[in-house]
Amino acid sequence: MKAVLKTTAIAAGIAASILLASCASTNRLGNYDFPGARLAVDMPMPPEPRMDVQYDVTLDQHNLVFSALSVMTNLAKANQARQAENAMREGLGSVDVPGMIRDETFSACATALGTETAGSLRDADYVLTLSIIDWGMEARTAGTAVSLRIRLVAELRDGMSRDLIWSRRIDVEQAASPAMFGLGQLIGNMVSATVLSNLTPEELAAGFSQLAKETARKVARVLSRDIERARPY
Repeated sequence: MKAVLKTTAIAAGIAASILLASCASTNRLGNYDFPGARLAVDMPMPPEPRMDVQYDVTLDQHNLVFSALSVMTNLAKANQARQAENAMREGLGSVDVPGMIRDETFSACATALGTETAGSLRDADYVLTLSIIDWGMEARTAGTAVSLRIRLVAELRDGMSRDLIWSRRIDVEQAASPAMFGLGQLIGNMVSATVLSNLTPEELAAGFSQLAKETARKVARVLSRDIERARPY
């Protein structure tokens, strides 16, 4: 049996499902001339980050004595998962992850299209909209690797007509590494939720900043490469 600690708003989940269902991939890049044009970026307010730390619960309906003895162990696991979740929330709260995603992706996509950057949406020939529909930290258990996951929809539209030119939905996951948190190889090649719960606020902030930067770079690479492949020239 497995219990899960989650902080996911039902309304946000419904909205995300609707957005995903209505946003199929689109590619009309060949119909437009981008070099020298002005590109702006827009990012709607993202949802609150989701924290998901799972933990195993040991119960046996055929052995009540064993289950009774396991109660304290299960409570300890739940408490450990809760502490890990709080540590991840604190660390993630010190970093503007959506802002990093926006800036890295905007720069990479502008380069792939050959456009210049516009000072505002009003001055743009084209607008790149990045809609984060779900994001947060995940760990299968408090003792397994932690990762930052981003699910978003990217849309490129004509700045005047608002016609959809290109769209892409992606799901990116980046595992936390010891190097990001200044831990070297003393704990192996992964960072667990339990490890994070024992770090100082300063160590958490520095580590999550590095994790967010690497995740943002990965999102930018995926989208810019998709544009390069989709263009007919």
